[in-house]
Formats: sequence, C-alpha cells, structure tokens
Amino acid sequence: MSSFKLLPILPSAVLFCAVFFLTSCDQPKQVAIPNSAPTQTPTTEPEVRIPHLVRGVYGDLVISPEKLQNDEQANFLRDTLEGLVIYDPHGNVIPAVAQSWQTKDNKVWTFTLRESAKWSNGLPVTAEDFVQSWQKLIASQSQLKRYLVYMGLRNAEAILQGESPPSQLGVTALSAHQLEIQLEKPTPYLPVMLAHPALLPQYLAPHQGFVSNGAYYVKDQQGDEIHLAQNPYYWQAEKVAFSLVDYKKLTPNQDLTGIDIVANPKQSNVQLTYSPKLCTYYYEFNFNDPRLAKSAVRKSLVFLASARNLVRGEQQARLASNHFLPQSMQGEPENAWSPVLVEQLLQQNGITEKSPLVLRLTFDQEGFNHTIGQRLVQMWSQSDLIHIQADPVPWQTLLEKRAKGDFQIIRSGWCADYNDPSAFLMNFYSKSPDNKSAYHNEKVDALLEQSLQPISTQKRTALYQQVSQLLQQDNVVLPVFQYTTPIYLSPNLQGIDKQNPTNVIYSKDLR
Repeated sequence: MSSFKLLPILPSAVLFCAVFFLTSCDQPKQVAIPNSAPTQTPTTEPEVRIPHLVRGVYGDLVISPEKLQNDEQANFLRDTLEGLVIYDPHGNVIPAVAQSWQTKDNKVWTFTLRESAKWSNGLPVTAEDFVQSWQKLIASQSQLKRYLVYMGLRNAEAILQGESPPSQLGVTALSAHQLEIQLEKPTPYLPVMLAHPALLPQYLAPHQGFVSNGAYYVKDQQGDEIHLAQNPYYWQAEKVAFSLVDYKKLTPNQDLTGIDIVANPKQSNVQLTYSPKLCTYYYEFNFNDPRLAKSAVRKSLVFLASARNLVRGEQQARLASNHFLPQSMQGEPENAWSPVLVEQLLQQNGITEKSPLVLRLTFDQEGFNHTIGQRLVQMWSQSDLIHIQADPVPWQTLLEKRAKGDFQIIRSGWCADYNDPSAFLMNFYSKSPDNKSAYHNEKVDALLEQSLQPISTQKRTALYQQVSQLLQQDNVVLPVFQYTTPIYLSPNLQGIDKQNPTNVIYSKDLR
C-alpha cells in the first residue's frame, strides 16, 4: 500500500518534496503540516453549496512551477496558484490576476494587476511577485526556463548563455500593480502564452507553509490525500462551488468509486470521455530531397495514405485527421475532395517502374507508432512506382535523426504550449529553429511576418487561415491524427466542456 506525506515545507516554498513519495516500508510518524490558512477574517464567508470534489492522481505533486513534469502536477498548481491570465471552461484565455493589458507595438506590454488579487495570507499579489518568480525560473535547472526564450522575453537567451544576470530579464514592476513585459520581437499572442503553468507566481517572502493565490490553499494532508480548502481571499471566491478539493493518490488497479475526476485512468472497465488535445501527429517530408521537394510527389503520397486506416482500432483515442492543425484551429472547411490520378502525376514527374520513387520511412520500432509506420509502408507499396524502405528505430534515435535532418520521411508531430494557431504555423516559417523539414515558402513567410504586426484579431485570423490553406495545398506534411486525453468523470459532475482543446480543468469551474 502506497502513501504520501506532505513534508514540512521549506520557508522558500521551493518544493512539495514529491508528496506522493513514501512507501509502506518508509513511513515515519505523521508530521504536523504548516499551511497557509487565512490569518485574518474575511469580510464575507463564501457560501458552501457542495461538500467537496475528489480528483484522482497517480504521481507526485509539486508546489513550485519550475518543478513541473506532467499535467497532474499542473492541475494541482492551477488550483492553488493563479497567473496573469487563465483559461475559461472552453479553453479561451481570460483575465485573472491581470485585469487588463495594453501594447502599442506587440513588443512592450503593460499589465494592470487587480487590487483584489491576494495571497492566502491576506497580502496583495504584486507585480514584483511575478518579477521574482520568473527570475527564479530562469535561474533554475528546470527545462521549463526555455519557455521564457520561446516567449521571446528580452535577454532570456543571454541569461541562459550566462551572458547576463537573471535581473536583466525583460520583466519589470513599474508599480505594485503595473507589470511591464519586454520582448525581443513583436508577439501579438503574448496574453495567450501567459497561461502556461511555468509562469505561475510564487510567494517568495519569508513565510511558513505553502502560500497560494488561487481558488484554494493547502489545508492539510492525511494518508493518501491532500486536502485543499477554498481561499476566502480569492478575488472570485463567491463563484467557487466546491469549498473542499481532495487530491487522492491512486494505485494502478484501484477502483474509482468515490473519485470525481481522473485523467488517463489505469482501469479499463470505466466509461471514458476523450478530450481533444492541442497535439497533432504527422509524418514530415525532407524538402532537401530533390524528389520530395516536388509538390506533385508529396501530393501523391498524401493521397495514397488513409488516416482512418492508419489509426484503425484506436479511433477514440486518436482522432483521424487530414489536417496538421487541431480541429479547433482549422477554421472554415476547404473545398470538397477531388480525386488524384497518382500514377499519372508521378509519371509526369519522371517516376516510372524502371525509375521508381525509392524512399526511406523512419518511424518508432515499438508500440502503435510502429504499427502506423508498417501500415503506411503497405499503403504506399501498393503502387509499382513507389518502393519504401522501412527504417524502424528507437525513439531517441528518431529524435536525433530528425534534429540532424537525417531522414527522407519521418514520424513527427507537435504539441502546442498555448492555444493559438501560431503555435503550429510558426513551425513552417523558414527561419524557425523548429522547422526541421527545410520547408521554405516566401509567401508563407510573408504572411506569418505580417501576422506579428499591430493589426486586429480578425485580420490576424484571416492571415492564419491563408497560411493554413497554403500549407495544406503544399502538402507540407502527411497528417494522421489528433491526440486526445481519456478522462473519467463522475456522472453528476458539471462545468466541463468536453471539446476544450487545452485539457485544462480548474476545480473552481466545476459544479
């Protein structure tokens, strides 16, 4: 039987110390838990309408954003800490600690923090809290500090290279409630990027326990459960339905009776909801290969592959797709399907039975990825004009080959860190470090650069749609499916949009 222990928290609130850590062979006497229970009496007590919510988890939890490693930990942090923005139940970014923001050039942004945002000890959340938290992140050993570079935060790369101190990071407290963010380049979608859990603030002043500013604070821990209680200082406390939230550690074979919600449940005999993720799975073409650089060749290969047949047997968990974007970002449907005379198209490009198209297909050597790769080999091999050499490799080798450009066609995919089409489209910008296929389209580049300028959201969306259509017409990748997250939900639980592409579910939004 496993147990976890909420160890005494260091004054710096640096760690939860892997709260789900101890086993039955290592269970010292229970230690009293210092917590951040309110030290003052709030003016109004929130109405308690529903007793409590129970969330099941399988792994360790942490209290420092830089320690994050998985979605379970992110859910816990989002319940206890709140950033400048949050997601609504549908996956849209809305104001949180920041009540408003403005920019003139998409490079320098000013965020106004709401004065009603407070920590669970009753003290106000200030701009300096964010400055110190982000400086702490970039000075840490966490891989998440790379997100600050991905955001384009000024001096982030120089700090990581040891050329500048963390104090030079492009985030400044203009006043207690005015935060300025300086970027290296225009980034109109910055507010959407700020919903990332790595950017959550921490209370770094001397204190006891874990001080939170979210809808809940850590009340105590008993056995295999961590108990959260509603934070009466939370600026929207009156809208929180569940006054208590329990995070309960589950064993792989544990029955889910009494559990309200758990993602990726280990049990096979429960009814699941499959929520789409901002992750797509596809095969990339190497545009440095003379034959694959021809649009007609790629078009033929894409036409011969059936996404539905590639994922047969896994249709619920993997949403077959002919688009490289998630469904929520695809916009208006394109023109109706039209047939392609593959043999004729290939022959027009110098491919014959005597001079066939010989290609190496690189994919994983294990699991369903291997199954998809083998199915794709079979599909393409039906044509006498195409000869496929299967190249199954270990996952780490696959990553190395893709990074070096050592492939012709390779299994790939992308998961977005924020809910905006740019998170996918920018991968095909010719100057992007994430463009491993060597794709270069001057029109696509021009449209993406135009989208970074100070224009209306409607115009930017139209530009994204143009880019998406160009990439689809170019058959820049071979789309296969969109990932989903299997979720067990109590039948009586309300407040969840099952089509929310972010997969972020705040306990405060549930009923």
